[in-house]
Parts: sequence; structure tokens; C-alpha cells
Amino acid sequence: MSLNKTPRRRAFGIPAGGWIALAVIAVALAAVAAWQMRPRPVKDPYRFAAVERGDITRSVSASGSLQALVTVDVGSQISGQVTRVLADFNDEVRAGQTLAIIDPQTYQSRVAQSQADIAAGEAAVRQAEATLANAQADFNRKRTLVDQGFYSPSVLDQATAAFRSAQASVAAARARVNQSRATLRSQQVDLGRTTISSPIDGIVVDRKVEPGQTVAASLQAPVLFTIAQDLSKVEVKIAVDEADVGQLREGQTVRFTVDAFPDDSFQGVLTQVRKQPTTEQNVVSYTVIAEAENPQRKLLPGMTANADIIIDTRRNVLKVPAASLRWTPPSETGGRTTSAAGGGAMMGGPGFGAPPGAPAANRQAGGGAARIVEQLDLDAKQRKAWEPIQADLRQKSAAAFASAGGDRTALRDAMRKNLDEAFGKLTPLLRADQRQTLATLRAGMAQGAGDAAGMAGGTVYVLRDGKPAPVAVRVGATDGTSTQIVGPLKAGDQVIVGGGPRPKARVATPMSGGTGGGARVKM
Repeated sequence: MSLNKTPRRRAFGIPAGGWIALAVIAVALAAVAAWQMRPRPVKDPYRFAAVERGDITRSVSASGSLQALVTVDVGSQISGQVTRVLADFNDEVRAGQTLAIIDPQTYQSRVAQSQADIAAGEAAVRQAEATLANAQADFNRKRTLVDQGFYSPSVLDQATAAFRSAQASVAAARARVNQSRATLRSQQVDLGRTTISSPIDGIVVDRKVEPGQTVAASLQAPVLFTIAQDLSKVEVKIAVDEADVGQLREGQTVRFTVDAFPDDSFQGVLTQVRKQPTTEQNVVSYTVIAEAENPQRKLLPGMTANADIIIDTRRNVLKVPAASLRWTPPSETGGRTTSAAGGGAMMGGPGFGAPPGAPAANRQAGGGAARIVEQLDLDAKQRKAWEPIQADLRQKSAAAFASAGGDRTALRDAMRKNLDEAFGKLTPLLRADQRQTLATLRAGMAQGAGDAAGMAGGTVYVLRDGKPAPVAVRVGATDGTSTQIVGPLKAGDQVIVGGGPRPKARVATPMSGGTGGGARVKM
């Protein structure tokens, strides 16, 4: 039996390592094939949003501070040392309740002195009255003797003078008594002012005095306490920018929050729009006042309020994102076209069919024509055909402006007639999709010229057959995020708010003169 064994031959003569390598290569090829066959995302996809039905609220946002409806500073009209303080922070007080006492000794002494002066004056009055009685008796006696011829008339004259002097002394003494009584009343008033009392029912929100403190009221009354009346209602003092104050009216709803209760929302009513301006760093603002209920006493004076003043609310209306009214498809000239509602291109600029210097209201025809034609995405042949039509429109528009003589109605009718004629010449040159776009955009332009409900014209885009198609709508109120619309769309329809193919840029060549005749290059 031989010890040498013949090795077994491997299948197809390929070693085991070769099979492993082949398996790795097959897996790699399968992975590459799967990668190539994966669903590819749509290049430059559009972003959509649904038309919704809901409320739109226009508001003016501003900040302010809370304060009590009535706040009283309680001070002292006299000077002296405070001996007792009977009220503290947050104490509820009643009208007439004693809050503090100033040392009354000085004022008590003055009252006693005035009372003594009165007593002395009354004694002087009695003395003067006695003198008057004696002078009157002497006058009567001497008058009788003069009448009988025992005395000369000069004696009667002297008696008369003495009598009248006595009468004057009595009047002076009585006047001094009245003066002393007035001084007593003044001293008694000052004595009463040593007791500081609350003038209203309310809550002590500030106390600025301590026992032993000396109050000096020589120039102005120092404030000892601040009392807020009835914190079940508060006042919101709001600073509103001059650009927004023209929209404010008394009775409008005010919603606000405070930092102390960020999860709570409070509501009040606008009660006053003050006409006095406040200027800080060249920024002009006006103060408006709102009143709000505070039944739980959660709102405290001095809190910062972040307020929204409700200008207008539209209930249960169709609305779209504001971005959908600004979005337009890219044009062939590089950049996006200008929406009929979104604005952007100057209406009636030079070369667009409206005469320079025409009023803005009457340049709409030329500007609208320019925007509409640009959105039709004309090819080179169509653009060439449009140029003489545009030149003719420009001339007729200038002639209409000159002949109207300031009559806006006549000018508007002439402009509309010129536009109808120009688009009538252009329509046979357009493709079917361009004609549909032209009809839609012209409808939106007509709506933009004015609406009985005060709504302007606008355009949104929807995707039809893989391409954006304009839809003319009427645009109403907006809150900055959503905008009210009226038109053929309904709730649930999808409108384009962004995305899509990037705009193409047109590079000018010497032959084209930079006016659109060069090669197109993708940016």
C-alpha cells in the first residue's frame, strides 16, 4: 500500500480562494446595480402647501407695562419726625385709615398759643367796649348841655371825637380776635396733618418711611406711601410705533402675556390712544392705554406686557401661505418672473408700454403687460414678433396719456383698449398652454385693478402636468404668515410655495448687445 495519495482535483481547476474572490466581486456588482436602479429623487422638487380654511387675525405687536387704574401717592404737607408707622407693604387700607403719625408736640403748642391769643383778644374787646360805653355817655351828656347853652359847641366836638375813637377801638379788638381764631384754625389743621391717613380704599404697594425718620416738606410734599386702588382691574400702558398707530381705535381687543405667567394669556380693551408723541433716538412712538380684568390678582403693577392689538379678524376664510403669493417660476432670462400679486417689477417702467411720468394708477396697463409677457416664456421667434407690438403699445399709451388731459377714467379706458389690441395680436402666435396662462394672468390683472370688497388681485401657482400653472385669486387680509384668498381654489388644493428648477441665466454676447440674444447657460 502506497503512502503517497493523489490530491483531489478542484472543480474547474479553480482554487478555493478564487471562488471567494468571485463571490465578493458578484456581491459588489449586485450592490452597484441596486444603487443604479434605486428610485432617484426628483431633481429640484417643488415645495407645496395646502389651501386651508380658518381664521386670519391682523394685529399690531408692542410692549408695555402694567399699572393700577388709580394710583395715589400719599405724602406729608408738614415737617416733623415720624413717631409711628401703622401700615406696611400689601396692607389693604380703607379711606381715612391712619397710616403714620408725625410728632404733634410742636403743633399742639402752636394751637395752645393761638387759643391764648384769642382769650387775650376777647379781653381787649371787653375793655374797648367799656371805653366805648363811657365815651357814649359823655357824648350824650355834653350834647344836652350844649343844647341848653352851658357849653360851647367845641366841647361837643371833642366828645364826638372821643366817642368815635372808642367805636374804632372796639372794631379793632374784635378784628384781632377774628385773626387769632383764623390762626387757631390753621394751627388745628396742621395738628390734624400730623396724622397721615389713606385718601382711598386700596392696597399699599410702596412704603418709603420708617419710625424715627424726619420728614421735610419745605419745598414739596415727600411721598410716604403709594396706594393702588382696586387691583381687580389693571391698566396696560403700551408704546406703539408711529407706523402702526393709525390703525388703532378705541374698543379694539388687546391680548397680552407677562413674563411671570408665560403660559397664560390675558385680554383687555383699548380705551385711549394718546396724541402726545414720545421720541427716543429718533424713533417716534405713541402711548395707548388698555384696561384688563384681573379677578385673581395675578397681574401686578410694573409687570412687562407683550401685547398684540387686534386690528382685524376674518373668520372661516380660505387662506394660503404668504410665500405662495411671492413664488413665481423661473424665467428664461435668469431669475424668477414677477408675480402679478407679489410685486417686484416696477409697474409701467420705461420700455414696457407706459409713458414715463404717467401717474402710478395709470401705469398699470404698461407694467401689467410687461409682467404678463415675461411670464409667458416666449421663445426667440415669439419675442421677435412681440417687439413691434410692444413698440406700438408704447406709442399708443403715450398718445393716450397726452390726449386724456388729466381725465383718469378716459386714460384708463384707453389703456385697456390698447392692451386688448396688443394681446389680440399676440394671442395667435402663442401655444395652447401659453394662451391659457395669458388668459389666467389677464384675469388676475383685472382683479388687481380694483375689487368691490377692497381685495387686490394676486396669483398663486399649482402643478399641472408636471409644470407650474398660474391661478388668479383675490387677496385679502394677511397676518404675515397666511393670506386670505378668494378664487377657484378650494380647501385641500396644493399650491407651490418654493423649490422647483433653478433659474437659467442668459449670457449676453457682442451680437446680442446684452438684450437677450446670447446663449443660455444654467447657473
